[in-house]
Formats: sequence, structure tokens, C-alpha cells
Amino acid sequence: MKNIKIKLSTLIMLLAYTLVIPACTLEEDPSEARLDPSSLNSEEALESAVVGMYRKFTASMQWAHSWMRSYGGDDITTHSGKNKQGFRDADTMEMTSLTSGVDLGYNTPYATIKEANNIIANRENISSGDQSSIDALIGEAYFLRAFSYFHLVRTFGEIPLIISTDITGSVDMEKSDLLTIYQQIESDFLAAETLLPTIYPEVPAAIRPNKGSARAFLAKLYMHWAGWPIKDESKYALAASSAKSVIDNAAAHGFALVPDMGTLWSIKDENRFNSEIVFGLGHAANINVGPYSNRHTGRPGYPGDVQGWAEIFAEIAFFNDFPEGPRKEKTYRTEVVFQGKTIQWEDFTDEKHPMFLKVTGYQDEVATTNSVTMMTTYCMRYADLLLLYAEAEGRAGGSSPEAWEALNRVRRRANDLPVNEANSSVDLSTGDLAELAYTERKWELAGEFKRWDDLTRMERVAEALANRSSEELVGPVTGDTSPANYFAKIPQSEITVAPQLGQ
Repeated sequence: MKNIKIKLSTLIMLLAYTLVIPACTLEEDPSEARLDPSSLNSEEALESAVVGMYRKFTASMQWAHSWMRSYGGDDITTHSGKNKQGFRDADTMEMTSLTSGVDLGYNTPYATIKEANNIIANRENISSGDQSSIDALIGEAYFLRAFSYFHLVRTFGEIPLIISTDITGSVDMEKSDLLTIYQQIESDFLAAETLLPTIYPEVPAAIRPNKGSARAFLAKLYMHWAGWPIKDESKYALAASSAKSVIDNAAAHGFALVPDMGTLWSIKDENRFNSEIVFGLGHAANINVGPYSNRHTGRPGYPGDVQGWAEIFAEIAFFNDFPEGPRKEKTYRTEVVFQGKTIQWEDFTDEKHPMFLKVTGYQDEVATTNSVTMMTTYCMRYADLLLLYAEAEGRAGGSSPEAWEALNRVRRRANDLPVNEANSSVDLSTGDLAELAYTERKWELAGEFKRWDDLTRMERVAEALANRSSEELVGPVTGDTSPANYFAKIPQSEITVAPQLGQ
């Protein structure tokens, strides 16, 4: 394994890399907020540039608006009033280019991409430092650029593909076709895999990506490539082989299921930086310091009854259908203590919804009025990868014992059983492997903004949304639930300066 050096000061900065920045349009000077290219010539300067890139990246993932389109899934809903119109637009499939907050989900990933482009463009100028450390830092730039474009293309479809620092502004921007974007993401993840270390020593969990992180996201990319909208089903086999290669080497990358799923939502240090993080954001900051913290957990998941923001709720029909057992208890909150009284969700006056434990956290750790938290943002969990492998193997026509075991590990943990010990009470070995794994993802990843992507790649949005509870005050889905309406519209603020983006 390469001997990767990490300065303590750099690690501290990376652990607290969140920074609130204003939304920025693509007509901005591409050199803004970047180091002068001539100064990016040493390992130390490169470290500073990478820290700046992570700050932009965390800002792009800080608010629930980053996953606004995911409110179209059947697991998540929002309040029927208040200032939640943008989320309601997504919830009812009525998003437009004027939907409130959609610009945050569009502009901020491009801020990360600009920083990554600058780092990659100047990689040959770095003349001093340890080469293995330099390679790792460059690998992170490729990884975050790929991640950001993957997030953008799944949300908005055809978008401008900017991989150079030599751009003249939004007037000259053109959309790229989906296949070209997917191919660039693949190229970037492959470059990242080559450059990144097998594991970062002395770094808690994969809050910095390693080779396994890059290959895991390649597996997810191939899974989406095989489904809607490109539908190249040959990519299912690539998704399965990529996922399996990570699983086979999970220990080397530091990946494993945690024994108790409930610990994943804790802000205790021993729980926040855990082995289940294939890649995530470690919000290492005091919860009272907003600019450095997670802003899509805590208060956004509570109703107004307890001074919550009423932003992210569990959809009632999905909650009712969720299989009873330990996993359900560690996914949802059904009551809250406020002013010495315990209030059940059915008794809320500010709309009745179950809450996601994954969003609120534990009340003895995160108060109902905490609008900023240190809860980890899971960009990908190891459970996600295990289920992706099982599903991809099934859709590629396989049925290997290893794929069934991947599915069963998650099922065992869901029932508070040892994950690596066979148990006939929950283990499966026959049936439609792909569909069983797909359904398991529905329950395992509920409330994590993953369900929408699974529904769209399989073109099952209409079917899922037809099951909405009549108790949901947001109301019935009134927009088009066909694939023609899966992608969000590029924000009007961008179309105004570059009209071709609205075509």
C-alpha cells in the first residue's frame, strides 16, 4: 500500500470543510474563488486547493434542496403549506424552472466542478512534494467531479459538461447528450480509482474517497446506465462485477456493515465515523455553528408542534407498508418528547406524519430545535453496495451464492441478527434475485434520498405514487408521472443568461 502522508492541519480542515456560499450562476468568471494557477505548483498548494474543493462540495450537499427532486419518490413527503413550495412541487411532480430552491441543487455542484477542473488542469505543474500524496489529492478531484456530474445528470438530465478551465461564460454553454456525460463520469471515476489509495491511513472511515469508493460509484453508475434513460442492459454485468470487486476487498478498503443499524444516526464520535461509509460527509463541527454543519437533519424532520421546520417527513402509506421489526424501529420516529410530554405522530396538530430517525437523529443527542447537526451524510453506505450487487447480478442473469449472501447480510442486520451467520429464518436463496434485492433497497434506504433514483431507473414512478395515502395533505400527485417528467428543469436563472439551456 502506498504511504500516503496527510498533514494534521489538512485533515482538520477536511473534517470541517463545510462552508455556506451563495448560489452562483455559470456565467461567473471561472477563475473566481480559485488559487492563481501559477501558484498551484506544490503539494502544499495542492492540499489547500483540495480543502477549498471540499468546502464547495459540502456546501453543495448541505441542504435538503440538493435532493429536492427525490421528493418525487414514494418514501418522502413534506408539509402542505409554509415555505415548502419547492419541495411540494417535486412531491406532486409539478416542478418547473421557477421552482423555489432548485437553483441550489444545480449551481452548487458546478462550484465543486470548477475547483476540481482547476486542480486537474494544473496537475502537471506540481513540481514538489511526495508523488503518492499528490496522486491521491488529484484522485480526489477526479472523484468529486465525477460525483458532482453524476448527481447533476440524474437530477437534470442533459446539462453543460465543463471539464476545462477555459470557458467563456454561459452564453456559449451547450447541453451535452446523456451518453457523453455518462462516459465522462466513467472516465473520471476510473482515473480516481487509479490515483487514490486503497485506504487512507489515520482518516476515520471513507470521508475521503479511496479506490473502493471510486469502484463502488462506478458500479452505481453502470446500474443507472443499464436502466432508464440510456437502457444499455450490458452495463448490468459491469455493475455486478464492479460491486463484487469492492465487496471482495472490503476489509482492505475499511468497509463493513455496522452490527446495529441504529448507531448510524448517532452523533457520538464512535458512531459517526463508521465502517459502513463507502463515501460520506463527516460534519465535524459544533452543532451550534451553522456554517460548518449538516443542515438537512435535526429540525427539518420535526413538525411545527415541537418547533420543527416540517420539511422532511415520512409518507404515511410507505410507513404503513414498511415490514415490522428492528429495521423499521431504527428508520422511523413515531413520537417526540416536548415540554415534558410525549406526543405520538398521530396526535400532531401541524400535520400528521411519522418522522425519520435518519433525519431527526436521537432526541437526547439532537434537540428538536437544532437546525444544524453533526449527523453524517451517507453518500453511499456499504448496505447500498451489497444490495446493488445482488440486484445487478440478478438483472445480468446471474444467481451466484455470493450475490444471495450480499442480500442476506442486509436482511440479517435488519432483524438484529449477526450479519455473517446464516439464519434460515430470514435468509433467501430462491426467487427473483433482482426484484428481491430491489425491494430490499426500498426498505433499507428509505428516507435517504435514494428511492427516487431507483424508481426512475426502473421507470416505476407512476406505480409507486399511485399508492400515496389519502391522509397526505400535500394532496394527490397532479403532475405527469411518466419518464417525460422525471428530470427537473434547469433553473430559470441559468436560462435567462443562456437561453439555449431551456430548449
